[in-house]
Amino acid sequence: MSSKVYKLKNWPFPKGEPAQLIWIGSPFKAEKKMMVYVHFRAKGKTKKIAIDWGVLPALAIQHMYIEGDLRYSLPPDNLEEIDLMIFPQSVRYTEREWVVQGTNDQDISRSFIVNFNNKSYILPLIEVVRSILAPNRFLLYRLFEMNSFPQYFIENYTEGQIQLSFSSQYNLKYTEKSFLYQLVWLLGNRDLRRTFENIAYTFLNTNELKFEWVFRQPISIKAVVKLTSYGGTILRINEVKSKEIPFEVISFSHPELSKYEKSNEPKKYTMRELKSSTEEREKIIDEMVEGTTEDFELIEMNKQVHKYTESPSIVKVQGKSAKQRTYEDESTKQYTFKDTGIRSASDTGGNRLARGIENQSLQQVQAEGELGEFVHVLQELVDYKEVQFITIQMSSLPIGDGKRVFSYLEDGVTSRQYALATVSLFNGNEFKILEVERENRALSMLLLSATVSVNWNQLIDGLLLNLVNSSGTWERDVLESLGQRNVVVRKAKHSKKGYKHRAKLLFNKMM
Repeated sequence: MSSKVYKLKNWPFPKGEPAQLIWIGSPFKAEKKMMVYVHFRAKGKTKKIAIDWGVLPALAIQHMYIEGDLRYSLPPDNLEEIDLMIFPQSVRYTEREWVVQGTNDQDISRSFIVNFNNKSYILPLIEVVRSILAPNRFLLYRLFEMNSFPQYFIENYTEGQIQLSFSSQYNLKYTEKSFLYQLVWLLGNRDLRRTFENIAYTFLNTNELKFEWVFRQPISIKAVVKLTSYGGTILRINEVKSKEIPFEVISFSHPELSKYEKSNEPKKYTMRELKSSTEEREKIIDEMVEGTTEDFELIEMNKQVHKYTESPSIVKVQGKSAKQRTYEDESTKQYTFKDTGIRSASDTGGNRLARGIENQSLQQVQAEGELGEFVHVLQELVDYKEVQFITIQMSSLPIGDGKRVFSYLEDGVTSRQYALATVSLFNGNEFKILEVERENRALSMLLLSATVSVNWNQLIDGLLLNLVNSSGTWERDVLESLGQRNVVVRKAKHSKKGYKHRAKLLFNKMM
């Protein structure tokens, strides 16, 4: 990771020109993505760019950035790193109208005034969010979802112990020790958790990210401060110290935790990246990319330190044993992929990057036969209160290796069609439903979802090509291989009952 460079795609300044970050705006929702406007200033000109909310931890107020590279920033002069103890009774909330320098853009400046050792320090509310309440990408995005934790884990408490049963929607990497400690610290301190969970309610009702300082315990920090005679402004919190976790043991389970036993059977498939002649180290952060990319770790790269008064032991509860195939032979299917260098810091979901086939609303779709029935089912489904919206794509199956029969209907002339629906729920979850014209074939619909970034266009293209090459069969090996990429696949059989009944069946599978 250290050798890679992460650059913003929409960086508005010339090459080599340093620009100072002067303002981080209020978060807003663009379709399904949380985003934020950030203002940079260079040579007397201020420019605003929209970035994913997930880039927040890489941003530092008043620091200089060059060519949109978020790995490195240059601090301003007159900075000092100091230790502060924030006592609840010494904090007051303040907000005021703000006009961003060099623009007509207006916003609200929200901060806390912290008194310590007879000096006053301005602590921006946004810094409290990313350093104390939500120091990783999982927590950052849960801030805007009401009562979303039960989707990701079930909590049980016994004397001195917390037990977490994670669902498949919770990314396995967040079971690492540092992430577990951050999560359990939040869950185990009621005042912190209450503040965290109330943020979503406030945002949904006011479109404002704001909260009062209701933390009961003192919070010790090490911060970078721009000093003044009266105190200073906290630009970045580098360390949160003396965090108390009220448990001695953290026990957790996860669907991907299995005991692996070596098998003499060959691998069913293998994934290989297409390598170029020279390794591409520069990665482009594109706010238009759908969803998040799994290997994008900008959230964790800002080197913020969290220290705890005690270190609870961690117990992993493993599931059933699974075979670990150790070699390849002629039966091993090989899949290749190319790393485009495009990265996204958004959460799962987000704006779609259409390539060739455009999304349509259900009202725009004209379809007959089996796909027409599928559209009718979706029109019933979209009326569910949990469903935010549904879009659909329709096109022909690929030809495949040579002239494959399944690419066409039984007349051998008419191209066989498919429909891909994207169902977005208000809880932030998203599902892909893939339906193919069957002509009396027993071919199930597929429901797909993922907890990580997925190039859905590429994945769907691969599924359909394999469907054609296998003469109209969803091959088990291919579907199982998607699970290794954190894609959840569910089959949905077709019903002859009414559209409302069929919509209910689909909804139950999603929930």
